[in-house]
Amino acid sequence: MKPILTSFILFLLTRCNSNLLAQETPSVNYYSGIKAFNLSKLWRDTKIHVVDGDVSSIDFPEPIGFIGTNYERFYIHSISVVRDLANPCRYIIQGKTRVKDHICSFTGTITVVKAKLFKQSDDPRYKQGELVCKVDFREDSTQNGSGHIRGTLTTNFYLDKKHTIHYDTIDAVGDGYANNQCEAIWTSYKTHQSKVCNWGDFRMPNCGDLDQGVGDVSINGKYVHNGWDNYVKIYRGNKKESEKALVEENRKWWK
Repeated sequence: MKPILTSFILFLLTRCNSNLLAQETPSVNYYSGIKAFNLSKLWRDTKIHVVDGDVSSIDFPEPIGFIGTNYERFYIHSISVVRDLANPCRYIIQGKTRVKDHICSFTGTITVVKAKLFKQSDDPRYKQGELVCKVDFREDSTQNGSGHIRGTLTTNFYLDKKHTIHYDTIDAVGDGYANNQCEAIWTSYKTHQSKVCNWGDFRMPNCGDLDQGVGDVSINGKYVHNGWDNYVKIYRGNKKESEKALVEENRKWWK
């Protein structure tokens, strides 16, 4: 049985991997319409509003990710996301990545290339939509083990009756919930070798046999020691181990 956690965000991290609404619901092109919005809060904010949840808001989620064929745990934190004044669909991002104890600064862009609104919504009070974006992040080349990250980010949003855009948390506590799913390739500056590098909010896209869970994240035992020890201990450890692991998971390693 999972221990009672002090943070609702860690409960949400156990939700399922696919967004069925995005896959099955007919949609209309919304690329022109999306230019009217500042989208930065879809990728970096202090809190996100929870639609019909047990709480009204939660801390903005930290992504969960992996890198390489051995599914080494990959951390990425966006420190700032600012709209590019020269291009309403491009956003300038600064942040840090981490593998084990190795931390790199990065700068780059998120560029919206497609946007759509779904013709149906999981909640009739709102209109739901999806963005497809290109990410281009460059880690600091003066730091050891740094590289270039390129990929595709899929972000879900909703519009309220005031036509305000929000991070989509409709059905956030139900199976099938995920957001900000990024599928990318990391390429070393030094060796030019490339590795798959995927991450997302609440679940990871295309993670092979790393996550064996159905309704909950369940890390495959053969990868636990590739950086997943604390994550697993939160749910599977004894009380003392769980509490210690939770402190580590909540540590602001990017500061």
